[in-house]
Amino acid sequence: MRFSVRLTHSNGEVLVREFEADNAEALRARVLAEGGFPLEVTRTDTAFRTRAQLKTESLVLFNQELLALLKAGIPLLQSLELLVGHGKDPQLRRSLTQVVELVREGMSFSEAMEQAGSFPAIYRSNVVAGERSGTLPEVLARWLSFQKFAQTSRRRIIEALFYPAFLVLVLILALGVIFNVVLPRFAEFYAGGDIEMPFLTRMLLGAGKVISSTLWLQGIGAIGLVFLIRWMATSEAGRKMAERLLLMVPKVGTLYRMYHSSVFCRTLGVLLSGGLPVVQALASAGAVVSIDTTRARVADAALTAGATLINDVSGGMAAPLMPALVARAGVPYVVMHSRGASDRMDERAVYHDVVEDVVEELSLRLDTLIGAGVDERALVVDPGLGFAKSAEHNWALLARLGRLLDLGRPLLIGASRKRFLGRLLAGPDGVPLPPGERDAATAATSA
Repeated sequence: MRFSVRLTHSNGEVLVREFEADNAEALRARVLAEGGFPLEVTRTDTAFRTRAQLKTESLVLFNQELLALLKAGIPLLQSLELLVGHGKDPQLRRSLTQVVELVREGMSFSEAMEQAGSFPAIYRSNVVAGERSGTLPEVLARWLSFQKFAQTSRRRIIEALFYPAFLVLVLILALGVIFNVVLPRFAEFYAGGDIEMPFLTRMLLGAGKVISSTLWLQGIGAIGLVFLIRWMATSEAGRKMAERLLLMVPKVGTLYRMYHSSVFCRTLGVLLSGGLPVVQALASAGAVVSIDTTRARVADAALTAGATLINDVSGGMAAPLMPALVARAGVPYVVMHSRGASDRMDERAVYHDVVEDVVEELSLRLDTLIGAGVDERALVVDPGLGFAKSAEHNWALLARLGRLLDLGRPLLIGASRKRFLGRLLAGPDGVPLPPGERDAATAATSA
């Protein structure tokens, strides 16, 4: 989602900036963490209207010109000034004018593009990588090469799907004409005769009569379909639903998955080769990044780089500053059950009733975290399979997951190729199955 934020700093200066965030609460936390104080947060897109991004074709042409100027030895600001007003895309001209003004005021190129709001996040991440590594021309050249590949792949996919899509559209229109016009006419023609028609023919004519009588409902359905398509095309939730539906379609789903996997890998490669750190590159490429750590300092750095979830195997007990960090960041936080450091886990695997004891100890941890200011909605519980638990304890917890759900929080199960799965699948010689062969058991216990 896109937001406009009016904020102030300790020096009293009031600014208006544009941000992208999952929700207003997370954005407020981000502004506070950066040393600002949000005065007003306004969403600038809606379910049916989003802020338009630059067309890929316009951005490619702009980068070709910018790259040529940079390779000629012209400084970045002067190159941007030379390009102001060029091109046929009015949105690009407006955005570039705003970017040049912000760069003149002292902002970096990437910060100015974020403020302008119309440049794609992936492109901004590439520019960040180029600025940090001092190789902006090389990064732009790799981005242009990637765009050439992406446009070629997209064109081939569209060409491959055009004919089947055309046939489906013609079929739908033909069926609409048959059931709304042709069949009712035949029904009227035979209505006055004494001809005994076959059962299936009578059923077909009756269906045509019923369908033609609901023409107004078909009109409402068509209008609803138009709004649904628009919602899927313009909103984040709609796009996610459209992707889920596409992935369910045979052949098309496979093709869609292969294309986006290829785009993701190439995007990640471009970002990493440009010098962007792994976590930031993954987040910029569209991955949901979880940081698995017990240290608040590491979690803070990962969140700054783009991670959106903290998985803490200590449940917050190893780092006193972790609850305050989670409360400030407002990100999901996985609270795992454990009983201290890993070198002493086995001696602490003693329970009266492992399920009830784990529920009680997790409940205490949840109360402590909520008391420290962590939003209850951000908390996820993990029974901690294998952490201070024997194989028997693990199976007992898996058999009574409903009791863990009584905590009222989402439940995360981390079986992940652990030893108790290998022992369960041991061969006749009693040798546990190696970790590489435990994927099926992991999936079975996690589904």
